[in-house]
Amino acid sequence: MQLPHLSYGDVWHLLQKETRPIVIYGMGNGADKLLARLDFYGIEYADFFASDGFVRGHTFHGKRVLSFGEICEKYKDFVILLSFASTRREVLDLLYGMSERYPFLMPDLPVAGEQTFDSAFYEAHISDFEAVFEMWADEESAALYSSVLSYKLSADIAYLRNNHQEKSAQYELFSCKDIRCAIDIGAYRGDTLSEMATYFPSLEYAFAIEPDAKTFKKLEALAKAFHFDVCPIQAAAWSKEGETVFHRSGNRNSSLVGASYEHADEKVRLVAIDSLCTEKRIDYIKYDVEGAEREALLGSLETIRRDRPVLSVSLYHRSEDLYDLPLLLRENCKDYSFYLRRTECLPAWEISLIAVPNEKKAVG
Repeated sequence: MQLPHLSYGDVWHLLQKETRPIVIYGMGNGADKLLARLDFYGIEYADFFASDGFVRGHTFHGKRVLSFGEICEKYKDFVILLSFASTRREVLDLLYGMSERYPFLMPDLPVAGEQTFDSAFYEAHISDFEAVFEMWADEESAALYSSVLSYKLSADIAYLRNNHQEKSAQYELFSCKDIRCAIDIGAYRGDTLSEMATYFPSLEYAFAIEPDAKTFKKLEALAKAFHFDVCPIQAAAWSKEGETVFHRSGNRNSSLVGASYEHADEKVRLVAIDSLCTEKRIDYIKYDVEGAEREALLGSLETIRRDRPVLSVSLYHRSEDLYDLPLLLRENCKDYSFYLRRTECLPAWEISLIAVPNEKKAVG
């Protein structure tokens, strides 16, 4: 098992040499980001198409959106670039099936930040990727890490098809019965709180941090339904206390660190976990904050060193996250074991680094 080599460059270099028409599957923000990358690399595209149920004669970027049947009639041979994400079983099966019959690529585009994961980026940080590759505590993590990097360079979704786990695999890495106080950073509407209710039988208290005002109201309503006490906090986790502009989109893409999607700006309170949690022993912290994970981690290092909680950190928002966050944790989490897990979706999202103090690892 090893990291991918750069024998052919990356998907962008391959597309620059492509002579077949390039057609884009999907519209919206994802397609806008893809078009910006194609323009940056000087790559031309031919048409857009959508699933049959979404074709209504409308246009996108001045082109009529076609059905896939129309694409097949118009072109003898073509290359498909997928521009939208999905976790739905029926959609994933459709996309995997299409990728088996046609030249099919899904270029990686960062959720946050502007750094594209291309061959130049990979080469510039190869020593960092190698250091992280050596960190993983099991072969499953190393294999997943290699497959994600291979996908990001090649845009070939075959690397993702069999490299994922059920959500329960993340919780099987540590002793859930020992979790009594938790922090959910990026709580959204309470999805992770619901998971905690399922997996943490001894949970007594949870802080739930969510900056989006509209989403926070739904979180507050749900917080009353659990068997443990929940303290909802409308704020964003950061390295220090303060206030900043929050880019609100009304969905999971809301962010503190820049937005390429349609959004509204509003001011939001910043909180450092180290200032928030001074009277309770913290057993578990989840970080999923759309690209602000580094700052949230920096603001909780004292808590991590004091209480040695289990950590679940999202690694897919910024291109840098796949080396920057693991190395930050390795430096600050002594005598921890590090695992990588991913639930099924396209593209390579829903990737979590699970950092487990060695005394809290699951037995058996």
